[in-house]
Amino acid sequence: MSEKHIVEGFIHRLGKHCESSSLRDMFEFYGFSMSEPMIFGLDGTMGFAFFDYSDRFTGGDLADLPMFVGGKQDSINPKSLACRLLGIQLRKQSFTSPDNAWDKSKQLILKNIPLLLQVDLGYFDYIQEEEINQEDLIHFGGHFITLAGFDESQGLAYVGDSSYEGFQEVPIETLKNARNSSYGPSFLHPNNTQYLMNPRPDGKHPPLAAGIKLAIKKVVDNMLRPSISNNGLQGLKNFSENILEWREKLNKTITNTESGKEKSLAEITFQLIHAYIEEWGTGGALFRTLYASFLEEILKTPEIKQGPKAWIADELDIIRECVPLIHDSANKWTKFATLLNKTVDIYKQDCLENVDLMSLSQQIKEISLIEEKLFRNLLKIKL
Repeated sequence: MSEKHIVEGFIHRLGKHCESSSLRDMFEFYGFSMSEPMIFGLDGTMGFAFFDYSDRFTGGDLADLPMFVGGKQDSINPKSLACRLLGIQLRKQSFTSPDNAWDKSKQLILKNIPLLLQVDLGYFDYIQEEEINQEDLIHFGGHFITLAGFDESQGLAYVGDSSYEGFQEVPIETLKNARNSSYGPSFLHPNNTQYLMNPRPDGKHPPLAAGIKLAIKKVVDNMLRPSISNNGLQGLKNFSENILEWREKLNKTITNTESGKEKSLAEITFQLIHAYIEEWGTGGALFRTLYASFLEEILKTPEIKQGPKAWIADELDIIRECVPLIHDSANKWTKFATLLNKTVDIYKQDCLENVDLMSLSQQIKEISLIEEKLFRNLLKIKL
């Protein structure tokens, strides 16, 4: 067995969001060259989710979160809509043992099969050194990267990560730990999971014009018809109302048992929410900026206006009406997140006493109204 192997012809490019950029790299390897916004839109995962865990948050072992604000309602899985629309089977493999997971990964790499890996980004030095003070080490197990190769003689794996050019060199043992992490809520545990792609031998897939409509419908359902009240427009309303309770909910100090550092729960929460919205691979504005680019690309894509299942003029007009709405929403999300971050920068642990909660709540209400109009407009596009 060769000690070093890199998948021939696999290219990593910079991206905005870890999942959509990893999918883009994989799709390009299999002959589907598309922009990241188009792939993000085709996967139909954008939405909204809000969960409040502040009443049981301790911060002692970094294994929980005070609150979660998400701009998606789904993640990479075997039913990935983008894969199905391109005629690609996405196969999931999970392992109880990190060693078994790595052995299987090596076997596939040696067959020239690149992989998608779910990992905890808190283990990677190339991320922590650039972005995060070690005292404030952040673990997030919902991060996706590609595995392009390895060199066993050096004990290194070569991975593609959305925010970094070229392949990053990661110690194999570090990668095993990142894949086997148990930090954070259980739904964010990587579980030594990897994905590989199998394109249909006959190359059949629906016309792009039809696939885009199906993807838009999925996002509309995410927002207007969510399966639980934490998601969609109802989740946005819950978030707006919850903000009004922050004076009571977040008025305590948390001690990190690993670093011994004390922080106010408000400071931790404000920083997390800013990161959820602007920093952690969202492309900015809780994925709204990426989705805006997707809608704009629809208007420029020839296959939408002509060919199989071409859109009619009225449907394209709906997209034109929605583009400024999604940009307005994106701008307001960024304004909201920036205010939280600025308040922490200036007031640190006293940030809660120096922010207008009524104003913050109102900002989310305004976003909710804009997004309701946006998605009710998109609802008019019929399959």
